[in-house]
Amino acid sequence: RTFVASEGAEVVPHQIALGYEYFTVEQVLRRILPENLEIPSAFEQVGHIAHVNLRDEHLPFKNVIGQVLLDKNHPRIRSVVNKVETISNEFRVFPMEVIAGDDDLQTQVKENG
Repeated sequence: RTFVASEGAEVVPHQIALGYEYFTVEQVLRRILPENLEIPSAFEQVGHIAHVNLRDEHLPFKNVIGQVLLDKNHPRIRSVVNKVETISNEFRVFPMEVIAGDDDLQTQVKENG
């Protein structure tokens, strides 16, 4: 303020409205989830599907967590799924539920090598 005043300028109060699109997944979830709950931040992506491993304490909030992940990663993510059981077979396939987005879980993946 001293510099501003010494240059003959003045401070003008100003308000800025920041919308949902301005904030990151972590910032949004910190505001809407209970304070003592760890914020889930990581997911795996296969095609248009984001796969999360939510803990039991996250389950009451799974749909809002999924929707925020979907909103903040659209259009590259169109579906968010949560693993509902452990992997128990040789093909590493696990039961999952769609918690946000499209029910379309068919995707095409191309790997090098």
